[in-house]
Amino acid sequence: MRKCYPYLLIAPAIGLISLVSLYPTLYSLYLSLHRIRRGSMEWVGLQNYSTILTSASFWQSLQHTLVFGVCFVSITLVCAYGLALMFNQKLALNGLYMTIIFVPWMLSDIVSGVMFRWLFLPRTGVGHRVLEVLLGISNLPSTPAGAMSIVIGATVWQATAFAMLLLLAGLQMVPREIYEAALIDGATRWQSFWHITWALVRPTTMITTLFLSIQAINTIGMFLAITEGGPGRATEVLSLHMYREVMTFFNFGSAAALSVILFVLNAVLATIYIRTLRAETA
Repeated sequence: MRKCYPYLLIAPAIGLISLVSLYPTLYSLYLSLHRIRRGSMEWVGLQNYSTILTSASFWQSLQHTLVFGVCFVSITLVCAYGLALMFNQKLALNGLYMTIIFVPWMLSDIVSGVMFRWLFLPRTGVGHRVLEVLLGISNLPSTPAGAMSIVIGATVWQATAFAMLLLLAGLQMVPREIYEAALIDGATRWQSFWHITWALVRPTTMITTLFLSIQAINTIGMFLAITEGGPGRATEVLSLHMYREVMTFFNFGSAAALSVILFVLNAVLATIYIRTLRAETA
């Protein structure tokens, strides 16, 4: 009984995780091997996967996802690092500034997306008028690059606070004595950052990059609220492509296959980052 007691303690948590996570995952895998017709399920094997992997819309959505992911993760990390380094100096009114920065993170994707959509409305949006006066851009959301830029900007604006919090926690774990010793040895600010800050905070940076990458793959609310995949299909990422397969075309099997592909992409990313992190800390 003593040996079983620890497992009994964690059994409720394991059961809850299985209910809300494991079961939907397995059911999606099961559903991806079927096709629903007239209310009945028909076994089709890997046909849904074959159809997806040979369709131009899937590869176009994957390309949009990669473009969005690379830009979003890179810009967010740069902004988060800058803010984390600033707050690590313990400036006056740090609490007030952090409260303001965390406001976007507390908003939902839909609310943030609608705000940015209103900002760039033709003729009435504040952002539209500013760009028209400064850069001569008349209708940014009507171009593929412009629409993607708005979504990237909105997502960076919302996610920077979370990334900054993780990086700030890593920075505060670095002993200040190391910086003082480097200063005595004549190290410049750049040398202190590269050889001390970056080297010691690299594991935290890897974890932050993992979280942001997973968010980039699964983001859908911003795209729905701002562009709805437009203009045309210029901003239709994989998650939005999966959403349309269900809500517009009612292809549940195809959508389930897309969800499995997204799950594999997330798992591959997590595996790469975890192995890299283990290799650095070994």
